[in-house]
Amino acid sequence: MSMKRVLFSVLVTTMISPIAQAADTAEAPPAEATPAEAPAAEAPAASSPMEERIRAYREQYDQNMREAEEMRGQRQAEMQEKRAEREAEMQEIRATREAEMQEMRVTREAEMQAQREQQEALMDSMREQRPEPSVRRPMDPRQQAAQARRDAQRVYADKQRQDREAQAELRREQREKEMEARIEAMLKQREERLAQMEQRQAEMRNRAEEQHNYLVEHKDEILDEMLDEQVDIASRHEEMRKQAEERRKEMAAMRIRLMEMSPEERRAYMEEHRDELMQQREAMMAQRPAPPTPPEAPQWAQQRPPRPEAPEWAQQRPPRPEAPQWSQQRPPRPEAPQWTQQRPPRPAYPPYRY
Repeated sequence: MSMKRVLFSVLVTTMISPIAQAADTAEAPPAEATPAEAPAAEAPAASSPMEERIRAYREQYDQNMREAEEMRGQRQAEMQEKRAEREAEMQEIRATREAEMQEMRVTREAEMQAQREQQEALMDSMREQRPEPSVRRPMDPRQQAAQARRDAQRVYADKQRQDREAQAELRREQREKEMEARIEAMLKQREERLAQMEQRQAEMRNRAEEQHNYLVEHKDEILDEMLDEQVDIASRHEEMRKQAEERRKEMAAMRIRLMEMSPEERRAYMEEHRDELMQQREAMMAQRPAPPTPPEAPQWAQQRPPRPEAPEWAQQRPPRPEAPQWSQQRPPRPEAPQWTQQRPPRPAYPPYRY
């Protein structure tokens, strides 16, 4: 903060002092020049007073800046020296404090060790001074009864603890047996499922092998049957084509004859040849070839492995309880009176004028 204040005061001084000097110069009356000095003053007066004032201000400003830089450098050097001195002092203080703390720690540990040894010696002396059981004074009947009760309670508590431990051991063994039985049943069920899956895969493999062997053995027969079937189909279609062509020619001739007839002759001709036309249609429908029957599937494609029978608990379910009669029927609904079904007509309001 002090450095900032010094710089601020220097800058203010450099800014204000030329202005004050210029004001003093302007207010001062010019001195009257003698006749001998007038020519000498007029000769070098090449610059105006304002330029001289500006030049003086610039020189003063440069000088102030140089002084400020020098002061800043000096201040920084002083601050660096003070910082180094302060760090050295702090280091010395830290080392001194650490040494003092180490000495105090060692002293405290020595004191604690001495107190511990003293307490142990005191306990040993008190333990040696304790009287032996045979030397102790005898107990009165009341103390003997209390001691007997305590012994009985201790024995009862020990017995209960042993019983609890035995019961806990039995429960633990029972849980372990149940867990082992459950794990064994689960593993057995898993093993049975894997065996069924293995058997199913073996059956599928056998069927695939049978199919392959059947196709390899009867491939020529199957191919010949398919070729013969295709030839038969082609021949049937050829026959049907020829029959259709003959019928088409007949129909074309009949159409030409019918077009040459009058309507009455055409009707009489249709009535006369009705049975013939119907017989031709029925014959055409009868001659239509039946769809080819699919080839019989081999034995390996007709049979499949038997489905496993579901257990009885999965097939039957317990009968559904019959609902009582009071939950099936409800009382009849009362009929509402007529005054609740109809309402009076709404009155017509007069038009409102805005």
